[in-house]
Amino acid sequence: MSTSSNASSNLLNRLRKNQDSRDEAPLYREELPSSTTSIPLLDSTTKTSPFQYFRTPEFRHRARTYSLGLLVRLLTLIVIIGVLAAIGIGLTYTDGLPDPDDYSNLQFNWTTNPSSYLRPFNTTFQYNVLLDGHSHSTYSDGRMSVRQLLDWHIANGYNAVIVSDHNTIEGGLAAEKLALAEYNSSIVVIPAIEYSCCRLHMNLIGINQTVTIGPPVPTDQDLQAVIKQVHDLGGIVIVNHIPWSNTTEDGYEVPRLPNHPSLSDLKAWGVDGFEIINQGTFDYPTMQFCQENNLIQMTGTDVHYPNVPANAWTLIQTANYTKESILNEIKARRTSFLFDPTGTNTRSYPSENSAYWKLAPLTTLGDYFNSFYSDSKGMYSFQGTFCQPEVLEVHNSMIGWFIFWLFISVVVFELVRAGVMALWSLVRRKTSISSQ
Repeated sequence: MSTSSNASSNLLNRLRKNQDSRDEAPLYREELPSSTTSIPLLDSTTKTSPFQYFRTPEFRHRARTYSLGLLVRLLTLIVIIGVLAAIGIGLTYTDGLPDPDDYSNLQFNWTTNPSSYLRPFNTTFQYNVLLDGHSHSTYSDGRMSVRQLLDWHIANGYNAVIVSDHNTIEGGLAAEKLALAEYNSSIVVIPAIEYSCCRLHMNLIGINQTVTIGPPVPTDQDLQAVIKQVHDLGGIVIVNHIPWSNTTEDGYEVPRLPNHPSLSDLKAWGVDGFEIINQGTFDYPTMQFCQENNLIQMTGTDVHYPNVPANAWTLIQTANYTKESILNEIKARRTSFLFDPTGTNTRSYPSENSAYWKLAPLTTLGDYFNSFYSDSKGMYSFQGTFCQPEVLEVHNSMIGWFIFWLFISVVVFELVRAGVMALWSLVRRKTSISSQ
């Protein structure tokens, strides 16, 4: 009995020791260094994989956190680019924005005497009037006020000017009123309209009211009605810059003003003459046509900006220095001209407009994003439309390269960000160790 009892007692003690060792195992593992708690304990016979860490919960947590952060950063970048593009493109289609140049303080403090170095085309021609037959003010698309326009002409050797704003007589009438009131006969103003449409431009000279304008693409009958109306008002009709009108419109392979009437048709319709010099362009074939058909030959600066030269002066001899006398000589075809293809040397330049630079960063962005597409409309009709069909072309190649370089920029940013964060973590760890 005693032997059996001792054996049972020994077996019970061994079971208790095994149970105690199992109970103590967790206590031992909890005392392991914290840096090893996430790494499974393996004996020397276990084979480890170099990618085993990528299957751990810690890696999955870190990957999830980074992915969410990257998504937030990408969405933020897309929203910022979208907002900037919308603002920039919107501003480029907004009217009334500040001009980059300030024309308010122009100075024309010089005097040019073209007679001192140029001879008339008809070398024996006598003259006392030097006329500009074509000019523009702020009443249409010119940059100079009527006062500045008069000062510019005086500085460039003119003592008479035809002010011919697009499709309105108001600029010419305002300039004439100012000249009579303040310029003491130093310059004579003749009001006019540059009738502008998609078929031709022509100066309607010596009238005091705006005639019927339109439609943007008039018929032959429409144009003949305008010519007749001007003649009924006592004015003359001069067809302007035919070389400019017939120049190929960029991207369309058609003339800038399609279906321009021929010289013969215009003569048959009753026009009085043609502009044979516009700025620095000498239209010699049209001058020959005028000579052969006894038509008026006119020259014009077509000036819009102050920083351009004067190239030609229409010459007239009058007994009385008045608008009526000048018009009578023009109608009688008693004119000649001076021509300088180089143009006058002295110019006046506008100053910078500080208001423009406030919006320039955004409008420049708009110009950049506008380069992703081309919206071609052709030549403006000066009646609210365009003379060629609108062509919208999206530049897919540029958009693709934009996305490519944006992707490269994001990758570089993420790499730099990871490097900065790793460096910052190392600095903090060293700081923490040194402070212990």
